[in-house]
Amino acid sequence: MVSILKMLISFVALVTLTSSYAGGVEKNELIEYLYGTYCVTKIEQYRGGRTSRENALRQLNAQVKVNKREFLFWDGSVYEDPAYQIENHSVLKGEGNVPEVSERFGSFYGVGLERESITTLSVQSRSLNELPYIFEVVDRQLWLFLDGWFYTLEKTSSDTSASLMNEDAHTCEHTDTQGR
Repeated sequence: MVSILKMLISFVALVTLTSSYAGGVEKNELIEYLYGTYCVTKIEQYRGGRTSRENALRQLNAQVKVNKREFLFWDGSVYEDPAYQIENHSVLKGEGNVPEVSERFGSFYGVGLERESITTLSVQSRSLNELPYIFEVVDRQLWLFLDGWFYTLEKTSSDTSASLMNEDAHTCEHTDTQGR
């Protein structure tokens, strides 16, 4: 009986932590859950932009690191002591609803239409006056819509430690990546 109870508690805790839509999870806990290394595994064009196909596809297998002390983006940007913010957004339903540009998430472009709500992770430098990176959080993935390209980033490792990576480790070793 005790082991069944322990399994049930473990299952409930796991489901709560792995669901980015779970209302009971504190935002700080979700941010800590998101700490880790992500690899770009899929790239698709969803609209026009200034980034060429060749430049977009260069990011296949690129790494992004999300950590309490540092955020590292594939272009070499490093944010020391980044500001992370989690937000939940309603999905606009129905014909004719055109959201503001800041509220145009994947569902606006036909990606992730089945979602009831959208959770975003905003990453901003505390010291630089730059626009934040805004990722959509979907299970163990981060989705990034950037200059007409949709990047799927798969979580490859959890990282809650202070140090992030070897300076030379900026790519992943995946064979199941796609570019379209």
